[in-house]
Amino acid sequence: MLLEQNFLKDDQGCWYVPDPGRQSDLEKMRQKTLLKEFEEYKESRGRLKVFRTEALRAGFKACWAAKDYKTIVEVARRIPDTVLQEDSSLLMYYDNALIRLDE
Repeated sequence: MLLEQNFLKDDQGCWYVPDPGRQSDLEKMRQKTLLKEFEEYKESRGRLKVFRTEALRAGFKACWAAKDYKTIVEVARRIPDTVLQEDSSLLMYYDNALIRLDE
């Protein structure tokens, strides 16, 4: 766990220390943090009152890539409708996940 939180993997699967001077390393670390937050939202129960929209976007994107449409719909139904309607990215993932689940 500590390894995953503080290091990144290269293309060969070897762990390395992120270089703060490399934009790609910073972005990977940021994504990792956002996805960790999304996991907390996913595992919690009830309406989400406190959340980061960017963590939702990152989580929905990851779920979409994994074809986990059910998680997108379940989490989206737990956030305020106004947030969903005002964020075109979240709304797109939600609407398309609904369509995929109905197929």
